[in-house]
Amino acid sequence: MPTVRKRRTIKTPSRKVTRHTANKHKRKVNVTGNKIIRDNWDKKATLRQNYARLGLLTSLNGVTGGIEVKDEDELMDNEQKSLEELAESLTAEQGIIQRDDAGNIVNVIVGKVKSKEELAEIMERDVEPVKAKTDVVRALEAQAANILKVERYQSEGELVWAAKLVEKYGDDYEKMFRDRKLNPNQQTPAQIKKKIAALLA
Repeated sequence: MPTVRKRRTIKTPSRKVTRHTANKHKRKVNVTGNKIIRDNWDKKATLRQNYARLGLLTSLNGVTGGIEVKDEDELMDNEQKSLEELAESLTAEQGIIQRDDAGNIVNVIVGKVKSKEELAEIMERDVEPVKAKTDVVRALEAQAANILKVERYQSEGELVWAAKLVEKYGDDYEKMFRDRKLNPNQQTPAQIKKKIAALLA
């Protein structure tokens, strides 16, 4: 007598895991966003491989799946940084492996957990602009620089509503927020202040 699970697989053979059904779960990345990335995307490569080729990061703060940097020029970031400076810039999850000519590990430098004062000092430093390494990154930077800012204009209804609030309460945004008749949408004091500032401008 077959078990309940076995009977279910006999009834619905589509539930069986075969090579054909297993491959259905492997979805290809279909780039529909930015045109520059879409034009330079290689459908045969993985997402990580595509990002590496285009000069982009797959994750801004990814800790897992570390990749060993074998090229010293890439490690030094095209600058002659000392090992102390590099060690100082490491986070608690990062490290530097030093090898000799034979490929044996000579030294391992692990980043330390930084205090709030040290992090504040690092954040205050001036960051030098990094030169784009690939043509795709240059094109993306040029596109980002040329994006037009679309200004949002207040409608006449919003102007009348803001004028009524100012006329009744002056600059007391807390009272404006609590008025259920004039503020039926219960906009916060900060939102009201922003809209009135746009009205006065």
